[in-house]
Amino acid sequence: MQDTQYKWKSYIIVAVIGILLFIPYLGSVHLFDWDEVNFAEAAREMLVTGDYMTVRIDYEPFHEKPPLFFWCQAFSMKLFGVNEFAARFPNALIGIISLLFIFHIGKKLFDERLGLLWVLAYIGSILPHFYFKTGLIDPLFNLLIFVGMYYTAEFFEQRINIKQEAVKSKYKYTILAGVFIALAIMTKGPAAYLLVSLSWFLLWFFNRKKVRFPLGNFILFSIISFLPSVIWYLIISMKSGGNIFQQFISYQFRLLTTEDASHGGPFYYHFVVLLFGCFPASILALRSFRNQPEDNSYQKLFKQTAIVLLCVVLAVFTIVETKIIHYSSLAYFPLTFLAAYSMYSLAYREMLWKRYVSWFVGFIGVFWALLLIAFPLAMMNIKSFLPKITDEFTREILKTPVHWGGLEFIIGIFYLVAIIFALILFRKRKLLKGFIYLFASTALVMFTFLPLIAPKIDAYTQGTAIEFYKQLKGKDCYVHILNIPNYRYGHYFYTEKPMHLSAYYKKIPKEKFEDWLINGNIDKPAYFLCRAKDSRQYLANENLKPLYAKNGFMFLVRYPVR
Repeated sequence: MQDTQYKWKSYIIVAVIGILLFIPYLGSVHLFDWDEVNFAEAAREMLVTGDYMTVRIDYEPFHEKPPLFFWCQAFSMKLFGVNEFAARFPNALIGIISLLFIFHIGKKLFDERLGLLWVLAYIGSILPHFYFKTGLIDPLFNLLIFVGMYYTAEFFEQRINIKQEAVKSKYKYTILAGVFIALAIMTKGPAAYLLVSLSWFLLWFFNRKKVRFPLGNFILFSIISFLPSVIWYLIISMKSGGNIFQQFISYQFRLLTTEDASHGGPFYYHFVVLLFGCFPASILALRSFRNQPEDNSYQKLFKQTAIVLLCVVLAVFTIVETKIIHYSSLAYFPLTFLAAYSMYSLAYREMLWKRYVSWFVGFIGVFWALLLIAFPLAMMNIKSFLPKITDEFTREILKTPVHWGGLEFIIGIFYLVAIIFALILFRKRKLLKGFIYLFASTALVMFTFLPLIAPKIDAYTQGTAIEFYKQLKGKDCYVHILNIPNYRYGHYFYTEKPMHLSAYYKKIPKEKFEDWLINGNIDKPAYFLCRAKDSRQYLANENLKPLYAKNGFMFLVRYPVR
């Protein structure tokens, strides 16, 4: 009985850590336009329409994303209501499950110490910690892909070492890998299959002297991976009568070949994102590429799997023209494993500490600490910077009255002290203490900084607009955004727009809906939001009347002719 209790004790501790870090403050800030609020709106419209098979935005079928994550959000909204907490709660649960999973496989592959170090690396790195507090689709997508990769590694380990169970369960891990990649495809699309199949081929290539290419298993894996999404698309195609598969493929091709939504960047974009965004794990991972004689064959294979997956993610999204931070977020799993592997080898094995690691930790750590100090101080003294800002809209929104307590910069000072203390521990070769201090302090800083600063950023960027939306919630009127690129979906969610007010319901082409609202024979009031600097062109139209201007925005109205 005691052995059973001890066995589960560490899992309980890991789960409690996840609960404490990921669930508090989920609803303390509005959903950010456009990805967060876009996904939440799709889930909300499922509740409104009762149609859980069709993903919709503004009630028009939206075939760019499959429905699995929206089902999770819709179920959460059933429990907690239509709000920010409900939209983000699924990712908090996914974060807890992710920590339990990486602890489990770390413990299985090595021992409990590596499992705990992997958890520490994940919660104590900047972007990996942050993403479980969002309403983005990627945490679920990434977890499902990584579980699929884990079973792929299990499959190759059986084949390479010709284990007895491989004869008895020839297709077990192939089927499991296929099931999880099928779920990943149902979450975000076929990029999951592309990433894992490329990794599959590379794993075979590096082990080709030990194992023949498992063509039959790969075909089975491919069939299982695509079967649920094909069935779903067939159902939706028969239901809608449209060529949604072609629309979906066109969207995926556009992401690969163009800078979608103006999200471009240099070829090294994701290298920089992972180096700085996954600090400190990104620095510790640098020591993991050296072979360790203590590793058994499976440990070597799993490390190889992690390196392959990391390289595939970087290669694919370097080629992809659209550059968005979360596109490379799948790399967080292999990167934090490699960091944990390095810490394990340095603390419990014979791997030697290298001075360049301290230099990198110091450089990037001090960079983040100074940024955490400088940002609040700059915002508290924003008036002195306003004359230097040339964009009128940016200048006006920065005039938004936001309360700063005056002590927010202390978080950055704490982090600076923590980085220095960790470096001192490294210098004294108290490596394990240094690792715990470095990652734990990063987790604490992220846990404190996000609920303290994110609401202030929200107030500057979209608080004025969302205040306007909420005033119109439940009113029988149209709400429309005029030419503000980053404000696309917030008014749907925060006014809880009913279906009868959508262009789709009224059978007006989406591209003509704005003109109809401004110049057409509308049947109820229409409210508009635009940038104040753009308002002159809209006020030149006698149909539009100004309501008020505030914090860089102009609010307009048009009443129907009686």
